[in-house]
Amino acid sequence: MMLGKSVGALALVGLVAAACMHNVPQDAKSGEDGKIKSAKPMKMDGNEATAKGIVTYPGGDRIDWKLLELPAAKRGTLDLTLSWQPPRPGLQLAFDVFDEWNTLVVSSKKAGKKKGGKTRSATVSPASGKYFIRVYAVGRGDAGKYKLAAEFKEQVAGPLYDPLKMDIPDPPKLAAVPENEVGCDEYTFDVKNKACANVCPAQNAPPGWPACKGKCPSLSTGGDINDPSCWDKMPCPPGKPDKKVKACTPDKWPPCPDKKKPDPENPNCPVGGEPVVGRVTQKVSQGGELKITISVGKDQGVQKTWRAYVVKGPDVSDAPVPGGDARIESVDKTSTIVWIKLTADQLSANPYVKFSPK
Repeated sequence: MMLGKSVGALALVGLVAAACMHNVPQDAKSGEDGKIKSAKPMKMDGNEATAKGIVTYPGGDRIDWKLLELPAAKRGTLDLTLSWQPPRPGLQLAFDVFDEWNTLVVSSKKAGKKKGGKTRSATVSPASGKYFIRVYAVGRGDAGKYKLAAEFKEQVAGPLYDPLKMDIPDPPKLAAVPENEVGCDEYTFDVKNKACANVCPAQNAPPGWPACKGKCPSLSTGGDINDPSCWDKMPCPPGKPDKKVKACTPDKWPPCPDKKKPDPENPNCPVGGEPVVGRVTQKVSQGGELKITISVGKDQGVQKTWRAYVVKGPDVSDAPVPGGDARIESVDKTSTIVWIKLTADQLSANPYVKFSPK
């Protein structure tokens, strides 16, 4: 008995001496149990098990690993308690519990000041299978001689755990978003957002908003026909199309009632008329030229001042024939006479003439 006390006293003296030495790596003098793969088994006696040892950070043996295997095919509650004797007051030890897949299950908690601050405990519930327990000195100068006690209480019936009593930590708080991090454009405009100071909204701009100068601030109400900044953005005024407004395409205008009477305000009645194509109905060779008659005239809007030339097809978009420019001699109601310098064969291959305003 005296020998056991002497060994314990010598161990504590060693801890004190180690604490007074210069800092050394925490695992400089760790034994095999300093790694999880060499954890020392805790033998279960009934439903209890204990383990003893010494850990010392300044002595280079900071960590001891223990292996506790619960009775096979049984579940219950596992209570773990760590108590220790430090070489001087205030030094702290602690422990963590991992499952057999190396996942942290629980960390020990202090027992409170009334027990002298030399006890920590933890509970695993539901508990089954194998657990690895890491006993360690908390701080760089901590050390102590410890005892780790385990008690398993099998749960015979009923649920393995009460979800209403689970200690679930709150999720971490979201980081605050900087005030100016939110961007702004004309569709996400918010007068309270500082990033919108230089943005003109697509609609409902505040009266006199500086960023809307020259940007059609009346767009939300249809735009102002007298404001040039609105012409490219505003819709075509219903019933009153205006050539200045980009949205007033020809389909927004009424059809031209008489194409022989140009209307400069209606794009469907262009000044000078629209191009037309007619087919050659007669041809006569005279003095190295061909005098030909075309099947379109004043009824189709052709005027004597227009330009005429032979094209490769019956559509107004067809390409002109090289050298096919024609000279208009006369225009009557349904036909036009022109002169060209193409050969009769060339005209037979391309029997169409296009007339368009100059």
